[in-house]
Amino acid sequence: AFAAQNYHGDPLLGGVLGGLILLGIRRGAFSNEAGIGTAPMAHGAAKTSEAVREGLVAMMGPAIDTLIVCTLTALTILVTGVWQTEASNGVTLTASAFDASLPGIGKYLLLICIAAFSVSSLFSYSYYGSKCLGFLAGAHNKHWYNYFYVASIVVGATFSLDAILNLIDGFFALMAIPTMIATLWMAPRVMKEAKRYFGELRG
Repeated sequence: AFAAQNYHGDPLLGGVLGGLILLGIRRGAFSNEAGIGTAPMAHGAAKTSEAVREGLVAMMGPAIDTLIVCTLTALTILVTGVWQTEASNGVTLTASAFDASLPGIGKYLLLICIAAFSVSSLFSYSYYGSKCLGFLAGAHNKHWYNYFYVASIVVGATFSLDAILNLIDGFFALMAIPTMIATLWMAPRVMKEAKRYFGELRG
C-alpha cells in the first residue's frame, strides 16, 4: 500500500512540495529564529523609550538574514554551478561555491563569517538560557545554566550533525508553540500600540 509506484501525479507533487515547505520552515527557523521567541529577550533588554520602534528594528533581523544573506548564498551556489558537481551539501557546498567564485580567498572569507556567527551564537544562547532559568528559578540560580550549557557543547560535539539538527528542530518546535500562543494573545495590544505610534508619526 505504501510502495513508491503507487504514488504519482498530484499526490506525489503534493508530497514533494509539502516536504520542501517543511524543510524550508525548519531551516528558516534555524537561520533567523523567527517565531521562536529568543530575539525578544535581547530586544527587550534594549534601552529605548518606544517599544514599537524596537519591535520594528527586531523585524529587520529575519528580513536581512533570509531575504539578503540566505538569498545571496543560494545565488552563489547556483551561479557557480558547484551544486551540479559537488557531492557535499550545507556549509561545505557553500565553501566550494565561495572558493570557485573567489579562488584562494573565498573559503577563508567564509570561514571568518562562520566563526563570527558561531561565537556570537554561543554567547547569545548562553544569555537566553540564563535569562530563562533566572525567570523560572530566580536570578541567583541563573549561573547554573552556563555549566549545563558548556557541558552540552562538549557532548554535542560527539554526536552526528543530523542528530543535532533533529534535536534543535524538536526544541525549536517546543519553543514556537508558547511563542505563537503569546503572539495571538498579545496581538490586540500590539495593534493598539502600533496604531498609536504610527498615528504620532503622521501627526
